[in-house]
Amino acid sequence: MTRWCHMILLLLACLPALVSCDKQEEINRAYTDYRYDIVTYLGRNDRGAVFEYLGRDDSIAVKLQSQTNVNEDIKTNHRVLLRYNFVDLVPADSRDIEVYSCNSIFSDSLRQTQAAPDSLPRHAVKLRSLWRTGEFINLFCQLEYTNKARTLMLVADGKTLENDTVDCYLVHDLRGEQGTFWRDCYASFNVGALWKRSYFKCLRIHVNDVTYPNTLFYDFNK
Repeated sequence: MTRWCHMILLLLACLPALVSCDKQEEINRAYTDYRYDIVTYLGRNDRGAVFEYLGRDDSIAVKLQSQTNVNEDIKTNHRVLLRYNFVDLVPADSRDIEVYSCNSIFSDSLRQTQAAPDSLPRHAVKLRSLWRTGEFINLFCQLEYTNKARTLMLVADGKTLENDTVDCYLVHDLRGEQGTFWRDCYASFNVGALWKRSYFKCLRIHVNDVTYPNTLFYDFNK
C-alpha cells in the first residue's frame, strides 16, 4: 500500500511540469527556418522591397517580393546579405518572402589596372568561400578588424584583358591601419562586362589567403 501511495505522489509531482511543457510557446521561425543568400536589391514597389536571387553558376533569376521595406541607406541595384524564408514552398520565377534581416555588403564591379600585380595592396584574408552566381563573383571571408574604412576590390590585370584567361586580383588595403581580430565579411563583384565577351573563357582570381596559402588562385570557367 505504501508503495502505491509513493507512486501516486510522484505522478502528482510530475503533473505540473508536464502541463507546463504543453504551454510552452512555439519558437519563432525567424530563428529556426531561414535562408542566407547574397541577392540584389531592386528597390521598392507598392508591396514592399524587391530582390533578385541567382543560384550558383547560370541559374535562372528569381524575383523575391517582400511585404516590408529595407533601410534607406541600402542602395538600389547593390548586393545585400538577406536572411529570409519563402512564404510558400512552390518553386517559381517570382516568390513571396518574409524578410528577417537585410544588410549591406561590399558591392562593386570588376575594375582594371595596368599596374604590375606585385604592386597591388593585397593584405591577407581568411577565405571561407568564393563562388559565382550569374554575372557575380561572391566572396565570404574574414578580414582583420580596424574600425576604419578600407579598400576591397576585384581588379583585372589590364595586360590580360584580351586573353581567353583573364587574371584578376583581390585587392585588400587596410590603409595603414593595424588589424586586430578577424571578422566575417561578405562581398560581391559584378563581372558581367568581361563575362559576356565572346573570346573570354576563364576568370582567374588570385587571393592572398592564410587559410589555404598554397592555393594561389581560383578559376571560373565560362
